[in-house]
Formats: sequence, structure tokens, C-alpha cells
Amino acid sequence: MKMPENDFRFVCAADEIPEGRAKAFSITDNNGNKVDVAVFNIGGIFYAISNICIHQGGPLSQGFLDGNIVTCPWHGWKYSVMDGKSPHEGGDSVNSYPVSVSEGRVYVSPVPAKVGKRISKPHKAYQDLDGAVKQHIANVTGSKTLPVETAVRVLGISTTNTDRKAPRKSTSEAALQFALDYAKDRLGAETVMIKLRDLNFKHCEGYYSKNARACIFPCSISEMDEKDQMIEIYDRLLIWADVVVVSTPIRWGSASSLYYQMVQRMNCVQNQIVTHDNYLVRDKVAAFIITGGQDNVQHVAGELLSFWSQLGCVFGKFPFVGWSRGWYAEDTENNHREEMNSSAFQKDIMRTVNGAVEMSRLVKKNRYDERVLNIH
Repeated sequence: MKMPENDFRFVCAADEIPEGRAKAFSITDNNGNKVDVAVFNIGGIFYAISNICIHQGGPLSQGFLDGNIVTCPWHGWKYSVMDGKSPHEGGDSVNSYPVSVSEGRVYVSPVPAKVGKRISKPHKAYQDLDGAVKQHIANVTGSKTLPVETAVRVLGISTTNTDRKAPRKSTSEAALQFALDYAKDRLGAETVMIKLRDLNFKHCEGYYSKNARACIFPCSISEMDEKDQMIEIYDRLLIWADVVVVSTPIRWGSASSLYYQMVQRMNCVQNQIVTHDNYLVRDKVAAFIITGGQDNVQHVAGELLSFWSQLGCVFGKFPFVGWSRGWYAEDTENNHREEMNSSAFQKDIMRTVNGAVEMSRLVKKNRYDERVLNIH
């Protein structure tokens, strides 16, 4: 019986991989290093390439096979199973390995016939964000003392879809503007408002559902679409802000659709904790403003508090303020006027903002996050 050369490893019987299918194997090289390969059966001929996509490590054996081209199930990178090369010019490649079939048994060499290479690079804004966040985290964790700036930075995020063309102003955005003006004029804070309706960013595409590690940070959607403006939110939230104040109207008992579009794209921030023990949100305080014509403030607040706590934010005294005219208030055109003329509501906003700013100062002064995260 003729056997393959010594640098080949037995992986399976040939009939274990049906035509048009693939199977993953781990073999070892002569130095004892593990080599993960995907073996494909194309028209009765067997090919082997690395099972690990060079982009983010997706399992190519589980990818979609079209002819001799396999598409990574995580983010869509494509490779020829015959030589590991990309089907388009300038694309990335993975290692390909020699295959030998003898007496119905498949053998693969751990020594690559062709070595793969990462050629493509994310666009500049994506690289800049990635580098800036890593540098920010290094700065926070690397110093023994963290300087407390006198001016707390307050980021307001307006999630309403009501724009200036509407015949009436947005109640939630007017309340947020009041909050930011109070933070700036009375508390000496630096303030910025982001209006989600002015940004062009895509919906979450559910990479986490494919595999926890397929949900990467910065988000792979931002990597592949240089026009995706979630980068602005990531940058302002993770690096610039000390306090984030989110305002939302109530839409059928829930936060606005734009709010959910944003937070689903933040799953990649929270998922870093789960998959990499990497805490991107440091020393951040969150607060919320919730307004609506019909009452469901506490339900919406519960959702917001739960999500932002999972991101790693902490909360000051009275972390949310809500305003509603009740179930029977169908004359929503009067919401803005009555809301902003309510001295009680304005007082509640000031109390919430003051609590958030004071908590931010305490958190940074006492290095709260680092004391918690450095537990071993």
C-alpha cells in the first residue's frame, strides 16, 4: 500500500466529505504547532486552505461555496479553495495546502504550498477611530493618577426623527437642548449635541448572531462602508464624552426607532466585554430624557438603564427624567409648549443633569472604573 510522504497528515476518509462540501480539521506541523485547515471536495478533487479567514478569523469550512469560491460566513471575504487567493484583484488570500488522496484516504500537508497575505486595509476614518480608542484606553489604564478636568464634557444624543420641516418642534429635543444649555451655562460643561436623523448610518446586520466573535469593534459595517457615520457616535461617546444624555420620544410605548437603530450598532461595544474582556466604556455617566404624549416613561427608562449599564456606564442621582400628558392627550401639537413651560419639568431636568455631572467628577477623581475592572 502506497502512503503519502511523511509531511502529510491523515484527516479523513474521502467519502466523509460529500461533493460540494467542506470539513474542518486541526493537524500539527513538525514543530508541534496546530494548523487549522478546511478541506473541500470540488467535483471529486480535494483542496485544502486555511480554515481561518485572514480578515477576522471566520471559519471558512462553514462558508458558502459557489464553484471553487468560498465566502466567509462572518463578513463575506472570498477565496478560491484551489489556491487560497481572492477572486478579485487586490484581495486578501489565505494559506493553501497540498492534498494527497490514497486508497480512499485524504491527507493534508501542514506546510503551505502558497502563503496567504492580508492586503486590504480599512479606510482612514476607521483606522483613525480604532487607533484613537486603543490609545484612549491605554491612557486611562496606564496612569496612576487621572487628571480631573474642570470642564466636564456632556454629549447629548437626540433620537427623534422630527426635523425642522415639521410644523412643530420636537419636545424631547427641546428638553435635551435645555439640559445642555444648563450644563454649559450653570455647570461650566463643554457640550455637543448629535442628532441621529442627520447621520447616515446603517442598521445592525446581526453579525453577533453568526458568531460572538463575528461582532467586532469598530463595527464591521463601518469598516466596509466608509460613508457609515456610526464612527462619529463611537468617537464622541467612547473618547470625548464624560456624560452622555440621551433624549427620546415615546413611540408606541417604546423609545424611538432611531434610538434602537443606534444602540443595536453599539452591540459591538458591549460584545468586546464578552469576547475579549475589553472594556471600551471608561468613566462614563449616562442620563436620559423621555417625553411622550402617552404614558410609558418607566418602561422606556428601564430599557435605557439596562442597556447603558451593560455598556459600562454608571448613573448619578435621578438618572432619568420623564414627561407625559397621559393616555388621553391626543393633541400632541401642544406637547412642546406645555412641556417647556412646565417649571417642574425644567427643575427635574436640572436635577438629573446636575446629578450626572457631579457623578462624573466623582468617578474620574476616584478612578472608579479602574478600581472595579482591576479585580483579579
